[in-house]
Amino acid sequence: MRPPFRTTNGTGYRLLRAVARDQRWLDQLRRTVYRELFIATFGKWDERRHARHTRECWDRGHISIIQVDGERVGMIQILDQPDSVEIGEIQIQPSYQRRGIGSRVLSDVINQAHKRGKSLALSVALKNDRAYRFYQRHGFRQMSQTETHYQLQCDPRP
Repeated sequence: MRPPFRTTNGTGYRLLRAVARDQRWLDQLRRTVYRELFIATFGKWDERRHARHTRECWDRGHISIIQVDGERVGMIQILDQPDSVEIGEIQIQPSYQRRGIGSRVLSDVINQAHKRGKSLALSVALKNDRAYRFYQRHGFRQMSQTETHYQLQCDPRP
């Protein structure tokens, strides 16, 4: 594992590959991070939809736990495709948001992909204005839109 990076406030982070024993923690993280957005998007909490989304994320694999000072604070799912990198998920516990952790992790993923000449892609819920602005600040632009999500892309600079 690489040494930790430093966020703008000096907090280091590590990415640790998620294993089966992390599933319960990841489920709780998803509930915490997405609850309000889920209700805003679909009108109410739907346990079966939550379970399906959680399972689909896990089944796609390539999940890393974001750890800061020995604490699990979030997760990122990075799917490396032949011509691009897809960020399937990025979630930071609310108590750790707005500390530069997500920005640093995302910036590092962007820089690594761009060094390899790859674009990045992700989707963000239509009602998640804060995340949409976050991704715009990191160079993502809207490519298309579904009924519930914007499809965003970040290309390497020429």
